[in-house]
Amino acid sequence: MNNVSKISVFMYFDYREYLRTVLENFQAKGFSTRAIQEFSQVSGSAFFSRILDNARPLSLENAKKLTKSWKLTAEESDYFLDLVRFGNEKNIDEREIYMKKLLAARAQNQEFALQDSKLQFFSKWYYPVLRDLLPLLPAKISAAKIGAMFTPALRAPQIQSGIQYLIQAGFVTLQKNGTYKVSQPIISTPPRVRSTILRKYHLKNLEVNAQVYDAFTSDDRSITSVTCSLSRESFEKVREEIAKLREKILAISREEKNPDRVCYVGFQLVNRAQIKEKK
Repeated sequence: MNNVSKISVFMYFDYREYLRTVLENFQAKGFSTRAIQEFSQVSGSAFFSRILDNARPLSLENAKKLTKSWKLTAEESDYFLDLVRFGNEKNIDEREIYMKKLLAARAQNQEFALQDSKLQFFSKWYYPVLRDLLPLLPAKISAAKIGAMFTPALRAPQIQSGIQYLIQAGFVTLQKNGTYKVSQPIISTPPRVRSTILRKYHLKNLEVNAQVYDAFTSDDRSITSVTCSLSRESFEKVREEIAKLREKILAISREEKNPDRVCYVGFQLVNRAQIKEKK
């Protein structure tokens, strides 16, 4: 069997997807699952099948065996091992550390660096706000004036770097007349990557909302909550209703003809107390 280095591990954020591609590559050349397992120097009943079916994780020890058997380079091996750590990690803070290592490794490749730059959209709470605000502004307005429109206010350098990022990542385009137009680049990432990035974004927005709570009167904000008792089935129904409301709000926004502000609408549905099931 030849090595699998021609299948770039750097393309993947999910080690199971990488394993599946490698196995399919071997199988296309006529090798059986048993032969692949023997070549890979791993043991166990239905070793690959159980991992790909999420019945068990790939251990770091076995991952190291694969990097050796498959003759991955040092850089590929390091990335693959971090990929396994990222995929198996339960702690969200530790997972974020591994994700940063993966992104740093991918940054060495220009194509991957361009793809990953779009993930930075949620790295700053004000990037999505700035994207929606820019098309509402007159041409050649100063960064300082734009920053003063935010609550809390932003500095001119923050606005300038934000605009530069949004243009480079394809989220907005600068028109010939000096105004901006919103673009809609597709951000395609595995759920585990999205959840890691969005966690920090949501937490930062909660922090900002707490900071500016008293900056608005009741005419300029709407904050409400409800505490209620639900079953698992009802919990899911409420989740569905929130999703429907989110889509309805977006529809209202799309139909708006004369917007004069950018708003953040947040939804939270969390357990505050739960009765443990009897075993």
